[in-house]
Amino acid sequence: MRVLHLVPGLSSPANGIAVAARLIASAQGADLADCRDAKDCNLSAYGEVWVHSMWTPQVWRACRAVLKAGKPLVRMTHGCLDPVRVRFRGWKKALVAPVERALFRRTARVAVTGEWERAWCLQWGVKGPFEVVDLKLFFKLPVGDGGATGRRARPEDAARAPEAGAQPKVADRPLHLLYLGRRHPLKGLDVLEAAVASLRTGDRCAPGHSGAVELRVVSNAFGEEKERVWDWCDVLVLPTLSENFGLVVAEALARGKRVVTTDGAPAWEGQAGVVYLKGYRDGTSARRVELLADALARLANP
Repeated sequence: MRVLHLVPGLSSPANGIAVAARLIASAQGADLADCRDAKDCNLSAYGEVWVHSMWTPQVWRACRAVLKAGKPLVRMTHGCLDPVRVRFRGWKKALVAPVERALFRRTARVAVTGEWERAWCLQWGVKGPFEVVDLKLFFKLPVGDGGATGRRARPEDAARAPEAGAQPKVADRPLHLLYLGRRHPLKGLDVLEAAVASLRTGDRCAPGHSGAVELRVVSNAFGEEKERVWDWCDVLVLPTLSENFGLVVAEALARGKRVVTTDGAPAWEGQAGVVYLKGYRDGTSARRVELLADALARLANP
């Protein structure tokens, strides 16, 4: 059966939805097109069509084109129904929710990245049926027991990851922290910057390690430039409030990098090589800074 994936912003290298769609389509041997080109596709040639993302007119037009062609419509929400994300600028989503609900009633099935996303969809009123697409299968990840809440990654965890032997002795220089992604209110960059500032001025660092962290925020790096950023990085930090998966975490782990992330990215709970901060998503701003700063201090003070 031939499958087509329709993706908004397909050509943008910064579009995580497009990256995920390409991985899935490659595994299926499926075709790809931008949502805006849906009417120009020969939809009758496909057994089913996947439409990625939500909330925008180009996505709705793509869904309607698939339904008009009489083909099974598969939708992949990419975390758009996480309650945190639904509440963010929620009045706009409330205005167009009837359009989305009508389209979901005619959807053959809904693709989700895990049980957490299925729960988000059910809470919003999407009835399914559901298909779980495990994006971890597309990456070579470290294996073993995951990190306990708020503790540093264990040496044996890192040793299972590719190129783990290249981990630096952080006592010789500051620990290199990387935030890789767009600046968005739900990504927690403000919390990360506050946590790093508290390390430099507080008493969390051990003797000989005062303020021993260096943070880079990189939002637009691709190709060789992005690989140079990865080479510089010791620890990827994703202090997110809402993440259906977190491709950047998978990219970091596949390169042998340690990761600090939060319960805003539930896909990574229990994953080897990841310090996973529980209580972050529902905490106050001050509590989030404290949790993140403590985790980073432990990594900077081995």
